[in-house]
Amino acid sequence: MITAAHTGKPLQLLAIRLRAFPFYLVALLLHLLFMLIFGTYTVSEHAEQVITIFTAPQPVTPPAANVPPPPPPSQDRSLRNVSSPAPPSPAIRNTARALGGGRTAGQTVTAPTMIATATAQQSQIRASATAMSLDPSHGANVPALKLRQALSRAAGFLQAGAGVSGSGRATRARFACYWAIYKGGDWNCNPTALPNLATQVARWSRDRIQQKAEPQPIVVSSKDLFTIKPPFIFITGHKDFTFTEEEIENLRQYLHAGGAIWADNDLPGHRSRFDIAFRREMKRVFTDRDFEKLPEDHPIMASFFPLRKLPSGMNFYQEPVEVLRLIAGEIAVVYTLNAYGDFWESALDENDKIDRQLYRTSVQGGYHKWGPHFGSYYSSTHYRNVTDESVVNAYKLGINIVVHLLNRYDDRLRGMGVQR
Repeated sequence: MITAAHTGKPLQLLAIRLRAFPFYLVALLLHLLFMLIFGTYTVSEHAEQVITIFTAPQPVTPPAANVPPPPPPSQDRSLRNVSSPAPPSPAIRNTARALGGGRTAGQTVTAPTMIATATAQQSQIRASATAMSLDPSHGANVPALKLRQALSRAAGFLQAGAGVSGSGRATRARFACYWAIYKGGDWNCNPTALPNLATQVARWSRDRIQQKAEPQPIVVSSKDLFTIKPPFIFITGHKDFTFTEEEIENLRQYLHAGGAIWADNDLPGHRSRFDIAFRREMKRVFTDRDFEKLPEDHPIMASFFPLRKLPSGMNFYQEPVEVLRLIAGEIAVVYTLNAYGDFWESALDENDKIDRQLYRTSVQGGYHKWGPHFGSYYSSTHYRNVTDESVVNAYKLGINIVVHLLNRYDDRLRGMGVQR
């Protein structure tokens, strides 16, 4: 039996759908309208026309025959300015003419010819760069021939004073170390440092690098710098000092001739009396030069012994080595700030240990081979790191600096293909 409750639901659903019918009709009409409007829409003026069911395909017009295709992108950046309005140099024009087979007037330059011209231009620039090298002593580019002549003269100065041959561990030389006696300084504050260093250099080089004579002082204001021709002179001290005009001029001429200065600050670190004085006086010698710090991978760190890092100096000072450059950019002044000379006061035995045997006696008491900086009354307060290892490392840096100063010009000349 069907009741009114059962028949009421279908009628109610039909009434709801009839009320929603206008919305469906409006949506259908809007869809048809959008299809009519956008059925022939094109993406861009250069794109092909979109074909829909409302439009017929249009014929595609081919491009004009006189329109060249776009050039391919250049892979070589150096050719982007080949057609620069600036006229090429005569050398480049001659090179291009030779590569282009002697092009006559009216002929066009083809792409291969342009590439060959640019390549020739780059080769000429590279050749010019090879033939020229920056010489800091002149402040401008100078021909390689003049550099070779300057280096050869400086190498001749070393040959006259040390008779150097070979390189690295194969270096052979006979030379003498000299303390520099200069006005107002305590140049002999470490009297056994240079003799001990020279002895150790001879031992480690198996007598290939020998002394001509025992290390001795040389007066900076005299002409001995130019008659003896030492490969380098050693300057040290604790005090403030001022070079005389004669010392300034002699040092300037000596360094320009090919000699070198090795200064070791016996008051380690910056801003000590010696440090301030030495920097000030070297500025008087070369007003246009400034000290530069050497990196720990500089060749001087491996000229004889390969050192991974700079050895610690007295009381653990580890300031970088500083240099001044002169002839063809080669080192003319080496400045060590860590008082390595104090370590060289301690001699090494045949086992590379500090030699603790008596060296001599005096009225004040025993004076030992290991010098005043080891085992003395002050060792516990002033000299805290004088050990076998620190002394050996100081000697290794010392022989590296000696070998580099002896070889610096010949090594550079060999690199330029000049055999001496």
